[in-house]
Amino acid sequence: MRVVLYSFLLFLPFLSNSQKLSISVFNDTNLNTILVTPTKGEYSMVLGDSIITIKPLQILYISRQGDSVLVRDENQSYGSFKRVTLIGQTGDDVFRLKPIIPAKPARLYDDNITFYVEFNRIMAVNIIDREKYIAAVVLAETGPNKEPELYKAQALLARTFTVTHIDKHQSEGFNLCDQEHCQAYKGRPEAFQEIYDAVLDVKGLIVVDSSLKPISAAFHANCGGQTANSEDVWIQALPYLRSVNDRYCTSAPNARWERTIPLTEWKKFLAQQGVDTAKVTRDNLNFYPKERPKYYTVLGVNIATTAVRKYFKLRSAWFTVSAGKSEVRLSGKGYGHGVGMCQDGALVMAQRGFTCDKIIQFYFKDVQIIDISKVNLDSLKPDTLEVKPFDVLQ
Repeated sequence: MRVVLYSFLLFLPFLSNSQKLSISVFNDTNLNTILVTPTKGEYSMVLGDSIITIKPLQILYISRQGDSVLVRDENQSYGSFKRVTLIGQTGDDVFRLKPIIPAKPARLYDDNITFYVEFNRIMAVNIIDREKYIAAVVLAETGPNKEPELYKAQALLARTFTVTHIDKHQSEGFNLCDQEHCQAYKGRPEAFQEIYDAVLDVKGLIVVDSSLKPISAAFHANCGGQTANSEDVWIQALPYLRSVNDRYCTSAPNARWERTIPLTEWKKFLAQQGVDTAKVTRDNLNFYPKERPKYYTVLGVNIATTAVRKYFKLRSAWFTVSAGKSEVRLSGKGYGHGVGMCQDGALVMAQRGFTCDKIIQFYFKDVQIIDISKVNLDSLKPDTLEVKPFDVLQ
């Protein structure tokens, strides 16, 4: 009865205050054949009205057959079904997914997985405990061998984003996907316990502004020494996303960059922005801002530095311009959009003994860290910045 009830619950809508999330994995891949292998714990497999026990390390082949899912192992075929679901029985269950057609590297995932055919491919949706998901996101966004207080700070932002975007893919039948426009999610981290312990230390906590509204949980790799105001990168000015001087990140490898661009390409871009390039001289092109700039101005035309960055795929929108005879040389600072938490700076702060709350309050002004239960669920929507938490160019 327990398994049948659990199977039924898997197909209910997942609400913002639920402890389980539905995450579409390999969401950018046209999956046709996948290998699934339970590697830890105990699993049952739901096939239509039947439930069977899966042996540890039993290899299952999941293939598309028209609008159904065909299941077999090395010895037999179980048939084709509209939906196939593997349900962990111990609470500490792990499985391995290996896409075969097309081929992709294998990944480990926690908890449960359901397969069905939609959008002309197999959908693989991981039903996972929220905190385990947060731990995996933290690893994907920060990398291994970091400081626990950085893990905690990243977890606070990841959870804030998660609960405020819980219905991002609602029309497609799941909560979130594993791509960066949701949050990078690459499955169970190898250093799981260390990261999971840090996540549990801040379990259920999110970051809110002075009116107790969840923040837009923006972050980036390196700000180059000064973060950006939200309106300098996007449209909306938010009181907690204010520019701050950051001395902690300036020695990191991502703090500086160089780029040389042919003068003909630079002028072509300027012409597209409305600059009369026939009147341009070297002096017109040179640009040496002392602080993070919002505009690059040439002959009275203000060009958003974010537009320059996007066009030339630069590491950041903070740069100087030195014009030569046939090229322009850019000297830049930072890596990413520059709004919110600077990860390199936060790492150094953690190494110097700052706690996660101090890190968050350094990069986000007048914010609080509170339990989700203290927030009106109807208010679990961030300010409407149409951005990802991280950066499309990273």
